Amino acid sequence: MAFETWEQRAFDELSELYTTFFERISEYGKACYRIDAHEIFSKNIKELPQEQEKKIKKYWKMFTNDFDIAYHKYYIDKAREFDVRFIPDDLFVGYIDGYLNNRTIEPGIADKNYFDMYLKGFKMPKTFVHLINGIYEDENYNIISKEKALEILSKQKKITVKPSMASYGGKNVIFLEELNSKEILEFLNNLSFQNLIFQETIIQSNETAKLHTKSLNTIRIMTLILDNDVKVLSSVFRMGVGESKVDNASSGGIYCKINEDGTLSNIAYDALGNKYDKHPDGGEFKEVKFDFMNNVKKIVKLAAQRLPHFRLIGWDIAINQKKEPVIIEANLTMSSIDLIQTVDGPLFGEYTEKILEEVFLKKHNKNICMDISQYI
Repeated sequence: MAFETWEQRAFDELSELYTTFFERISEYGKACYRIDAHEIFSKNIKELPQEQEKKIKKYWKMFTNDFDIAYHKYYIDKAREFDVRFIPDDLFVGYIDGYLNNRTIEPGIADKNYFDMYLKGFKMPKTFVHLINGIYEDENYNIISKEKALEILSKQKKITVKPSMASYGGKNVIFLEELNSKEILEFLNNLSFQNLIFQETIIQSNETAKLHTKSLNTIRIMTLILDNDVKVLSSVFRMGVGESKVDNASSGGIYCKINEDGTLSNIAYDALGNKYDKHPDGGEFKEVKFDFMNNVKKIVKLAAQRLPHFRLIGWDIAINQKKEPVIIEANLTMSSIDLIQTVDGPLFGEYTEKILEEVFLKKHNKNICMDISQYI
């Protein structure tokens, strides 16, 4: 159907607003991360020899002129190895993440309430109740009353409640334990969110609980879809600290590398790059070894195939008491690459050049995911 002149004008204007919105996110994100590199992550960082700086700049000149060396200084200092292939966080947010992952549909796909559908067949925490747009549903997505939700939840001794949308870094996660019906009803009557998921609280394995028992400690493992295959990238172990019940670095947790043999590296970092030779609560990282990593890798490689709009995913995997991997979350954009690169070198490793060539050198069309014409 042909547009009238005024319809075409409206369509063109709306299309521009739509595409430039995501471009602005990338631009502002890149600018903010670049400021962070100089104002936060450049403290107490060793300067690089001039020869190393030249090698880094020469390498990145092949792909882009929009380059700042600050993140390389940070990662080389923390990882204690020189490598030109470290991915600067500012270029990651500004170009790479938005290319590999479809940010336009991410808010809906990333709604935790729908992972039971997308990842059906994979072991995840059992869902007791969904709250979607203020509407209660049971585990099978049947609409139920608040009274029925109360009845279901009152049978549970431990419940983990999470915002299902727009939640980052373990924010606003609540743990309910041994509440009676009256207390749960009071909780439901005073909710601050319209989108929540009520799930079982995972009891973790002895191995993952060894260094910190109060938090659910998880494995962050990255997958990359490349050349029609799912590549499993690096993995790190995330641990809570002190009284924290979550392991997110942004909530005060720490993280360290998981070696190929399942042992942990002998150092860990927090979100600000502070180094730890042992867990703040006293445990030695070297005392821990995981014998389930092959199973973890197998599961995320299969799960990544359910979400091909997101070629780079950061998976959070818990290990239950039976040593079974449990998918806690799939981070579909902005997967905290600092967790990987500070302890295990460049994010993409052997695939770096291929990814950078695809992102920066190959021409690619911008796809609009919304049919704007239906509103004209």
